[in-house]
Amino acid sequence: MSLPTASPALPRGFTLIELLVVVAVLSAASLLAFGVFSEDRTQIRYDDTRQRLQILRRAILGQNGPAAAGEASAGFVADNGALPTDLVTLLQPGSLSARAVRSPIFDPKPDDSTCANDGSADDIALTDPAAQLVKGHGGDYLGGLAVNGRFRDGWGNVATTDDAGNFGWSTVFDGTAKTLAIASLGLDNASGPAGSTDFAADVGLTVAANDWLLPISGWTVTVRNTRGTDIPANKLSLSLLVFLNNAGGGQWLRYATVSLPCLGSGSGCATDAAVAFTDGCKPGENVGNKGRIPQGRHLLVLTDNGADGLPWTTDDKVSGTALLPAVVSTQVDAVAGRNLPALALDIR
Repeated sequence: MSLPTASPALPRGFTLIELLVVVAVLSAASLLAFGVFSEDRTQIRYDDTRQRLQILRRAILGQNGPAAAGEASAGFVADNGALPTDLVTLLQPGSLSARAVRSPIFDPKPDDSTCANDGSADDIALTDPAAQLVKGHGGDYLGGLAVNGRFRDGWGNVATTDDAGNFGWSTVFDGTAKTLAIASLGLDNASGPAGSTDFAADVGLTVAANDWLLPISGWTVTVRNTRGTDIPANKLSLSLLVFLNNAGGGQWLRYATVSLPCLGSGSGCATDAAVAFTDGCKPGENVGNKGRIPQGRHLLVLTDNGADGLPWTTDDKVSGTALLPAVVSTQVDAVAGRNLPALALDIR
């Protein structure tokens, strides 16, 4: 006689309450994870904005920190002799002249107020290969980082006005103070207090005058007479030629020293003499902050004062004279925040 066997126990399912508890736990975990992800994404956008500000700064000023002078003086300012007035100019030249090998222009009598050559018939182009400089707009200073012709902040902000010129950044150019302020309007794309830890706060930078301009006042250059014959006083001076890009091919600014003393061959005059630039473009001129030059590469050239013995007059020349049959020049690398280099020119 066989006894009946018991059926195996069936597994017990979740109760409705247990299911609701599981759903609640999963929902809370999802919300927590989403909140953490959202916070991380916001931080990433903020950090990206700050990195983009530094990219803009390097595009304008070139390499920051220790570097060779030629590397440090790269960027928009070094090529064009001025700040960009908006951000689209960092991508395309507009009315500015493109980068090219240029012959510096020496004007015997430049404009007294602007220091620039006037484009008249007496302008002299220095075609000697050693005198030529590479100047002009270099194309895309942002290195291909713009998307569809726009370089926006990390938030992707779009401006209601002037978006084509500044890509959603708040940009203020001050031609008098020689400054450019660039700011992101933050998460809310609205002007707000700067310096706050709130992601909606504005964050920006200012390229100040001292970041790209150097005072020429007090810069002293030595001139040596190695020719073996005396050079009388007031016959020679020094000129620094600086390129300024603008519509129409650009201009060349000239900064000049007073005349040199006599340079002898051991007959009463020293064989070398030092002469200093002043705060202005005309010889001996002192006008506050007028004698400031942009960082970049410029041309220092020895100047024959002509028959009148006065620099900055219409008979000034840099070659083709008895004293200066050929151009005597050297290229100068100027880097903001550093002293101008100690230089000597030899008359052979």
